[in-house]
This record gives sequence, C-alpha cells and structure tokens, in this order.
Amino acid sequence: MSAVYLVVGSSFFFAPASASREETFRWLTPALPWFAALWIIAGVVALVSAFLPRPKDAVGFIALVFAPGIWVGLFVAAGFFASGNPLAFVSAIVYGAFGAVPLIVSGMEGPRDRDHREVIR
Repeated sequence: MSAVYLVVGSSFFFAPASASREETFRWLTPALPWFAALWIIAGVVALVSAFLPRPKDAVGFIALVFAPGIWVGLFVAAGFFASGNPLAFVSAIVYGAFGAVPLIVSGMEGPRDRDHREVIR
C-alpha cells in the first residue's frame, strides 16, 4: 500500500496535470506540492511502520488514513467553495474510500507471533 501512496504523491510532481485537476485546484496552486508531499510522507511512514511490532505499527495506519483524509477535505472545499466542480465530490468519495481501506485493515486481527503487547506492558 505504501508503494501506491508513493506513486500518487510522485504523480503530482512528475506527471502533467489534467485539465480537471488544474480547474479543481486553481485556488490551491501555490500549496499543492505540500499537499502532494503528504502522500509521499505517508508512504514512507507506512513502509517503515510495516516492520514494527504491534502496537507500534499504528503510526503507519494513521499515516495511511491521514493523507487521503486531507485530500477528502480539499476536494470537498473545492466542490463547495472554490471551483464548484461537481466532479470534486466524486473525487472526495474515492479518496475517502481509499483512506477507509487501511482503517478497516488496522482493526483486523493479526498473527500472534508479531504481537508484542504483552512484552511492552
């Protein structure tokens, strides 16, 4: 999953912007690289956290939910206030679903051999 986040974040820096992305984020153009960097940071944090025992790996799950959550807020703000683009709401729903996946996985039961909660207490 962290590789996907790294690709998404990198796409804002290396891929040419589509017309709909430029219209949606016209109001955010100066700060857009900072918001795109959230994806890269979340991917790196998740990758490092994947090798940590539970519950220390929670930071990775938080990062995987945080980055799309910020983008949901950006697309909702763009749809309501800035561009009025109805596709912004569709993007908000897609990014929300993208952030829901790690949230669901974080609550799943994992293998007992990596669970070190008893040792930490």
